[in-house]
Parts: sequence; structure tokens; C-alpha cells
Amino acid sequence: MQIVMQEVDMCRLLGIYGQVDSWKDVVLEFRKLAEIGKIPPIDDLTPGHKDGWGMAGSNDQKTVMVEIMRQMGSAYDSKNYQEVVYSMRIPSHIFLCHLRKASPNIPISLANVHPFIQDGWAFIHNGSIYQAESLRRDPGFILSSDGSDSEHFFHYLLTSLLENQTPQDKLEIIADAVSSVTLEYTALNSMISNGNELFIIRSCQKYEEYYTLFYYHLPDGVIISSEILESHGLNPDQWIGLANNSFLAISGSPPRINQIQR
Repeated sequence: MQIVMQEVDMCRLLGIYGQVDSWKDVVLEFRKLAEIGKIPPIDDLTPGHKDGWGMAGSNDQKTVMVEIMRQMGSAYDSKNYQEVVYSMRIPSHIFLCHLRKASPNIPISLANVHPFIQDGWAFIHNGSIYQAESLRRDPGFILSSDGSDSEHFFHYLLTSLLENQTPQDKLEIIADAVSSVTLEYTALNSMISNGNELFIIRSCQKYEEYYTLFYYHLPDGVIISSEILESHGLNPDQWIGLANNSFLAISGSPPRINQIQR
């Protein structure tokens, strides 16, 4: 099957785990990628990711993820984006943010704005998956999107996680599920969380220099971003790039990072 190059979903991902003193600066810096964020080397594409933004965070008990806000348009000039950040006196234990740039043939709608939420899990994704509707998924999961390939992939991962009754490590389950995908895709770069643990996927078949993920390990927290963020108090040289086909699990306090490669 041949990939149609113009059908490439392009997004920017941000995850924050644990205590990050400069987290507000980080989230406000991240919104700039809505205007200047990198894009794949495809003709007629303009920089930026202006087709919607969304946030999710863990509840106080760290038992589930809940939607904070989703909105159409660019996060950069969104009054609501700023108000949400400034209104959060104490950040969530886990925080996810997503900036969307839709493929020309994918609906630009609020229903397709990430994060997606299911059974207390939240999910954000960057990439396009072709024929994603064929992925195995729990029939009880109801799509909230306009048939988003990202939500199909989320349901596929969640099905693997929830149906496994053995003590197998969740990171291994996720890595096995990703490795078992036989569909063609540009990237499966994702963040998925249950409110207590955060899992990161970096896997791409196209445009490896675009579908990047970096993490910054602080004493009490971790930041993960599609691009290096030059925020207050962060040394640009201390960001660590994830190799292709890498998987991270972040848990505990102080945070522990478990990484596997496939």
C-alpha cells in the first residue's frame, strides 16, 4: 500500500510528570509551536499547528485522567489557553497538552482535537495511521471523534492494556502492541496515561527528523516534548532525544524512567 503524502497528520505533544517548578513557563512556551512548530518536508505546508489544542490532567487521587479543556484554533493567541494555565495553582501529577495540524483530508473539528479519554486513560498522538479502523479494539469502546485514526489507535492500545490479566509490565504490553501493528503509518508517537503512570511511544516510518520526542529529567519531575523548549530554568543541552522505536514508562516519586527499545 502506498502512503498518500499529503495525508499526514501533524501535531506537537507535551507531557509533564511530577513536580516541575517552571511548569507554567514550559506550557506557555509550548504554545508557541502552534505558530512556529516544525512540519514535515512536504510542499505547500506552512509552519505551525493551529487546528485545535487540548489539555488533560490527573485527578487529585492520581487514579484517572480528566479533560481540562479542548478548543479549536491556535493555542498561541487563545485567551482560554492562558487562563487555564494561570488558573492552575498546583499542576496535575501528570499533564498532557496537544497542538493539532490536520491533514488536508481530515476534518478540522472539535471532536478530532486531542486528548482522547477512555476508562480514565488519556491519549495524545502525532502521526497518521492508514486503515486504522481495522485495528483490534474492545467493541464496548465508543468513538468520540469523527473516525480519527488516533482514537482508533488509542482504543487498540487500551484494549491490550485492559484485557491483560497477568502481572506483565504495562510498558512491555504497549511495546508489544506497537510492534504488532502491521499497518502502514507515518508515526505512532504518543503519550498515554492512567493518572498515575505516563507512557511514551516514539515510532515512525517516515520523516524521522520531524517525528521527534525529547525528555528532560529533573530531580522531581520529567518533561517530554516533540521539540526542545527553551523555557526559563531549562538547559537546552540537557534535553535527551528518544531513538526511533523507543518506549518510556515514568512512575514513582521521585520519578523513575524505564526505557526499552524494539
